[in-house]
Amino acid sequence: MGNQALSTGFSIGGLLVFGTTTSLIAKIAYELEGEGLDGHQKFFRKPWAMATIMFLGMSFCLPFAYIEEMQARRKQRSTADLERDAAAAPLLGDADLELDAGKAGKMREILMLSIPTIFDLVATVLMNIGLLNVTASVYQMMRGAEMLFAALFTCVFLNRMLNKSHYLGILCCVVGICLVGLSSVLSGEGSATQKIAPSEMLIGMGLIIGSQAVQAAQVTFEDYFMSDLNIAPLKIVGYEGVFGFIFMAAFMLPLVQRLPGTDGDGLHEDSFDTWHMITHSRALPIVLLIDMFALLSYNFAGMCVTGSLGAVFRTVLETMRTLFVWLTDLLLWYTPLGFSTLGESWNRYSWLQALGFAVLVSGTLVYSRGEEKEEAKEVEEYEATETPGRPPLRRPSAGVGMAMPSPHGPRPRTSGMPISSPSPHHGFKSTMNIGSFAGGGSLRRSLQGSPRPTHFSSSH
Repeated sequence: MGNQALSTGFSIGGLLVFGTTTSLIAKIAYELEGEGLDGHQKFFRKPWAMATIMFLGMSFCLPFAYIEEMQARRKQRSTADLERDAAAAPLLGDADLELDAGKAGKMREILMLSIPTIFDLVATVLMNIGLLNVTASVYQMMRGAEMLFAALFTCVFLNRMLNKSHYLGILCCVVGICLVGLSSVLSGEGSATQKIAPSEMLIGMGLIIGSQAVQAAQVTFEDYFMSDLNIAPLKIVGYEGVFGFIFMAAFMLPLVQRLPGTDGDGLHEDSFDTWHMITHSRALPIVLLIDMFALLSYNFAGMCVTGSLGAVFRTVLETMRTLFVWLTDLLLWYTPLGFSTLGESWNRYSWLQALGFAVLVSGTLVYSRGEEKEEAKEVEEYEATETPGRPPLRRPSAGVGMAMPSPHGPRPRTSGMPISSPSPHHGFKSTMNIGSFAGGGSLRRSLQGSPRPTHFSSSH
């Protein structure tokens, strides 16, 4: 019991520490200087490279996923040898890593992951470009916009009906995002080292909000087309990282190399200049390695927390994560160690941002309450139509249907959107979003015997 409590404590601490780290590192990298190909010092404003590095970090989850699979196979064989009972295999539960699937079926499921990877790639790039012009805390909070688009898409495409709690939560989300955005524009602080114009801030926030529309579309797509996939969460993160890295390295980086524009503005990006800056800087390689390690550790911690404590508790932790990002930024600014160029200051408009954050959190909790009401209603409807001989229904736990990224991180479905993100990461990767609102049909499919969908977003 003591060891389990200690392990849970480390998982919670890891989720907060590494989740906060992954959120901060991207902005910190943009604030660092390095020598470019022209021999001059300049800031590392490389959003496409940062997206590529994020997918590379996610791919490191794959070896650990296969180690986990081998351990599960050994456990299954041991159980089968002792009990000689074919029914022993299902005791492994949802963590059973497609042990009974044929190789052809496995490959098909793995290739299917390339589709949500494209959604995630587009969303990640938009977020990284938007982050160029806003602070890390504003970036985190603006990602609460996914709630709006996910609710819209599930109503339009999945015929979901919203209740009063949903509408109130969405209203709070809109108000909170407006307050956070207004505070950022009024303060004029989008970077600790570079002058950002108000128009550039608005464009950055618009790109971040647009990225959340893409991630919401990803969740809707997965809920409708990929609900029957049975792949371990950690393997999902790993393969999404592999596919994403291949797409970026083989197609996107060569494309943006040839696009017009100025390097560092988000459209054109010189990969040769990127490599030169990394190899001719002491700080940049260290920061990027920390980012990949933190991303890997965050995914492990998130999986442990969700598995042991459920998605509701995960929601609370992800909300705290956004708060920790802001507090850490403030600490970096005011610390006497000379790290002010890596943080953000407290100004007279920060109270407005704090109010917006509080409204966002309230909206998350209210929307979560609406989710609980809908699930309870579906359970009651199912039980009312029970036929004789059917086994009694057990309502799914909070952790069932957890969206396993992102990141950019795991995404709780049943508990509303944590301000964090996918998302895996949403999602189970290090995506720092307010969670995932998948379609209302997922629980109904679960009650009818079909597996609930596993979501594939990140967390950056």
